[in-house]
Amino acid sequence: MILADFQACTGIDNIAEAITLLELNNWDLVAAINGVIPQENGILQSAAPPPSTSSSSSSPLSSSTPAFCPASISSRQIVERQPRMLNFRVEYRQRSVDLVMEEGSTVGGIKQILETELGVPVSKMQLKGWKTGDISDSTVLRSLHLPKNNSLYVLTPEIAPCASTSKDRYAAQHFSASYHTKYGENHPMFYIGTLEAASQEAFYGKARDRKLLAIYLHNDDSVLSNVFCSQMMCADSIVSYLSQNFIMWAWDVTKEANKARLLTMCTRHFGSVVTQTIRTYKTDQFPLLLIVMGKRTSNEVLNVIQGNTTVDELMMRLMGAMEIFTAQQQEDIKDEDEREARETVKREQDEAYRLSLEADRKKREAQEREEAEQVRLERMRKEQEEEKEAIRLSLEQTLPPEPSEDSGKQISKLRIRTPSGEFVERRFLGSCKLQVLFDFVASKGYPFEEFKLLTTFPRRNITQLDPGSTLLDAKLFPQETLFLEAKE
Repeated sequence: MILADFQACTGIDNIAEAITLLELNNWDLVAAINGVIPQENGILQSAAPPPSTSSSSSSPLSSSTPAFCPASISSRQIVERQPRMLNFRVEYRQRSVDLVMEEGSTVGGIKQILETELGVPVSKMQLKGWKTGDISDSTVLRSLHLPKNNSLYVLTPEIAPCASTSKDRYAAQHFSASYHTKYGENHPMFYIGTLEAASQEAFYGKARDRKLLAIYLHNDDSVLSNVFCSQMMCADSIVSYLSQNFIMWAWDVTKEANKARLLTMCTRHFGSVVTQTIRTYKTDQFPLLLIVMGKRTSNEVLNVIQGNTTVDELMMRLMGAMEIFTAQQQEDIKDEDEREARETVKREQDEAYRLSLEADRKKREAQEREEAEQVRLERMRKEQEEEKEAIRLSLEQTLPPEPSEDSGKQISKLRIRTPSGEFVERRFLGSCKLQVLFDFVASKGYPFEEFKLLTTFPRRNITQLDPGSTLLDAKLFPQETLFLEAKE
């Protein structure tokens, strides 16, 4: 039923071609019809018949009654509203997709829309072109501080060629060898590879490197094929011009299966318009030379040259196509140069900003290290002072009591001048050891390790004497004036 309905809707009588187109769309009747018959609104919708109430109405539809009919759809409208909206142009191979997203959307939201538009799974999609660093699917667009208009591109992992791709490459290689054998070596260089690869070579890349794609369709059943190949395609001027300005891809449509395969490829890579263009030509109008120009939104067939032409006319039509292509290429080069210039300036600004941030970071880290060192030194100083104070208090508490003058014992009265010029006086027993004197001086903040105790005349360094000797032994009786001096 699906095959019959498809043939009834499209008018394709060739069963092999119809099956190939249905297989391409996984036997989805609506999708297959949309791929063959371009609609004004771009889609066909199923009009399911009402459920049958009697057994007599359950007979299958006739081939003249299509199961699907065109239906209009509402256009997708993008409404400018709060919050801020962002424009994105996303390039994937020779295609471009324009999107308008709310600033509150995520990167993953863009990928989900692109999955529907491009047929690339989100898990296999790498969205590149962001001006900032780490980007994940959960990243909110607002956090990236993007301008109003943005350009991105999609990368996908390399996929091993399928069996049909290998067959297409072999078919192109076989046709080139056969053509060389039949018509000689003076002919345009045919691209050995798939139609998709040839399109990539012609359309995808830097604007300065792009070329027109010339698709040569050969049919041995046409009486014009031999004349066209031996006279037009072998002319030196034609060979030279095609080789310099075009990517030349060829396919033999003599067999219906090959023609069906070609229509499938054209539908996939160029859309139904190009497919419909090829289908309208009869066998006796072949061979055909399709001149295709890659554009941002879709590929455009600039010219279809039939086999019943002359060398001069062929050259004029090729030059006319080149003139159109050159004008478009110059615009693309200008846009690309301006975009690269903007990106260069942006990269330089980003680099300058990065270096500025790096310099600020290093300066801040140096300042933090210096402050940390100051804090450490201040803490050490306080700890040392606290330790000295603890020792001083301990010494002060262990000193023997000062004897009174009327105690009847030998009393030594010592007067000590500090480095600040002040005097400290105290009475000691003559039998008191020098260590007690040293401890007294240390309790006043002048430790034995840092200061030396000297007599005035004759000048003697008391701190060099035995701490166990008495004041009487040191001749510091009955009174003496001493002074403190810092050790070097």
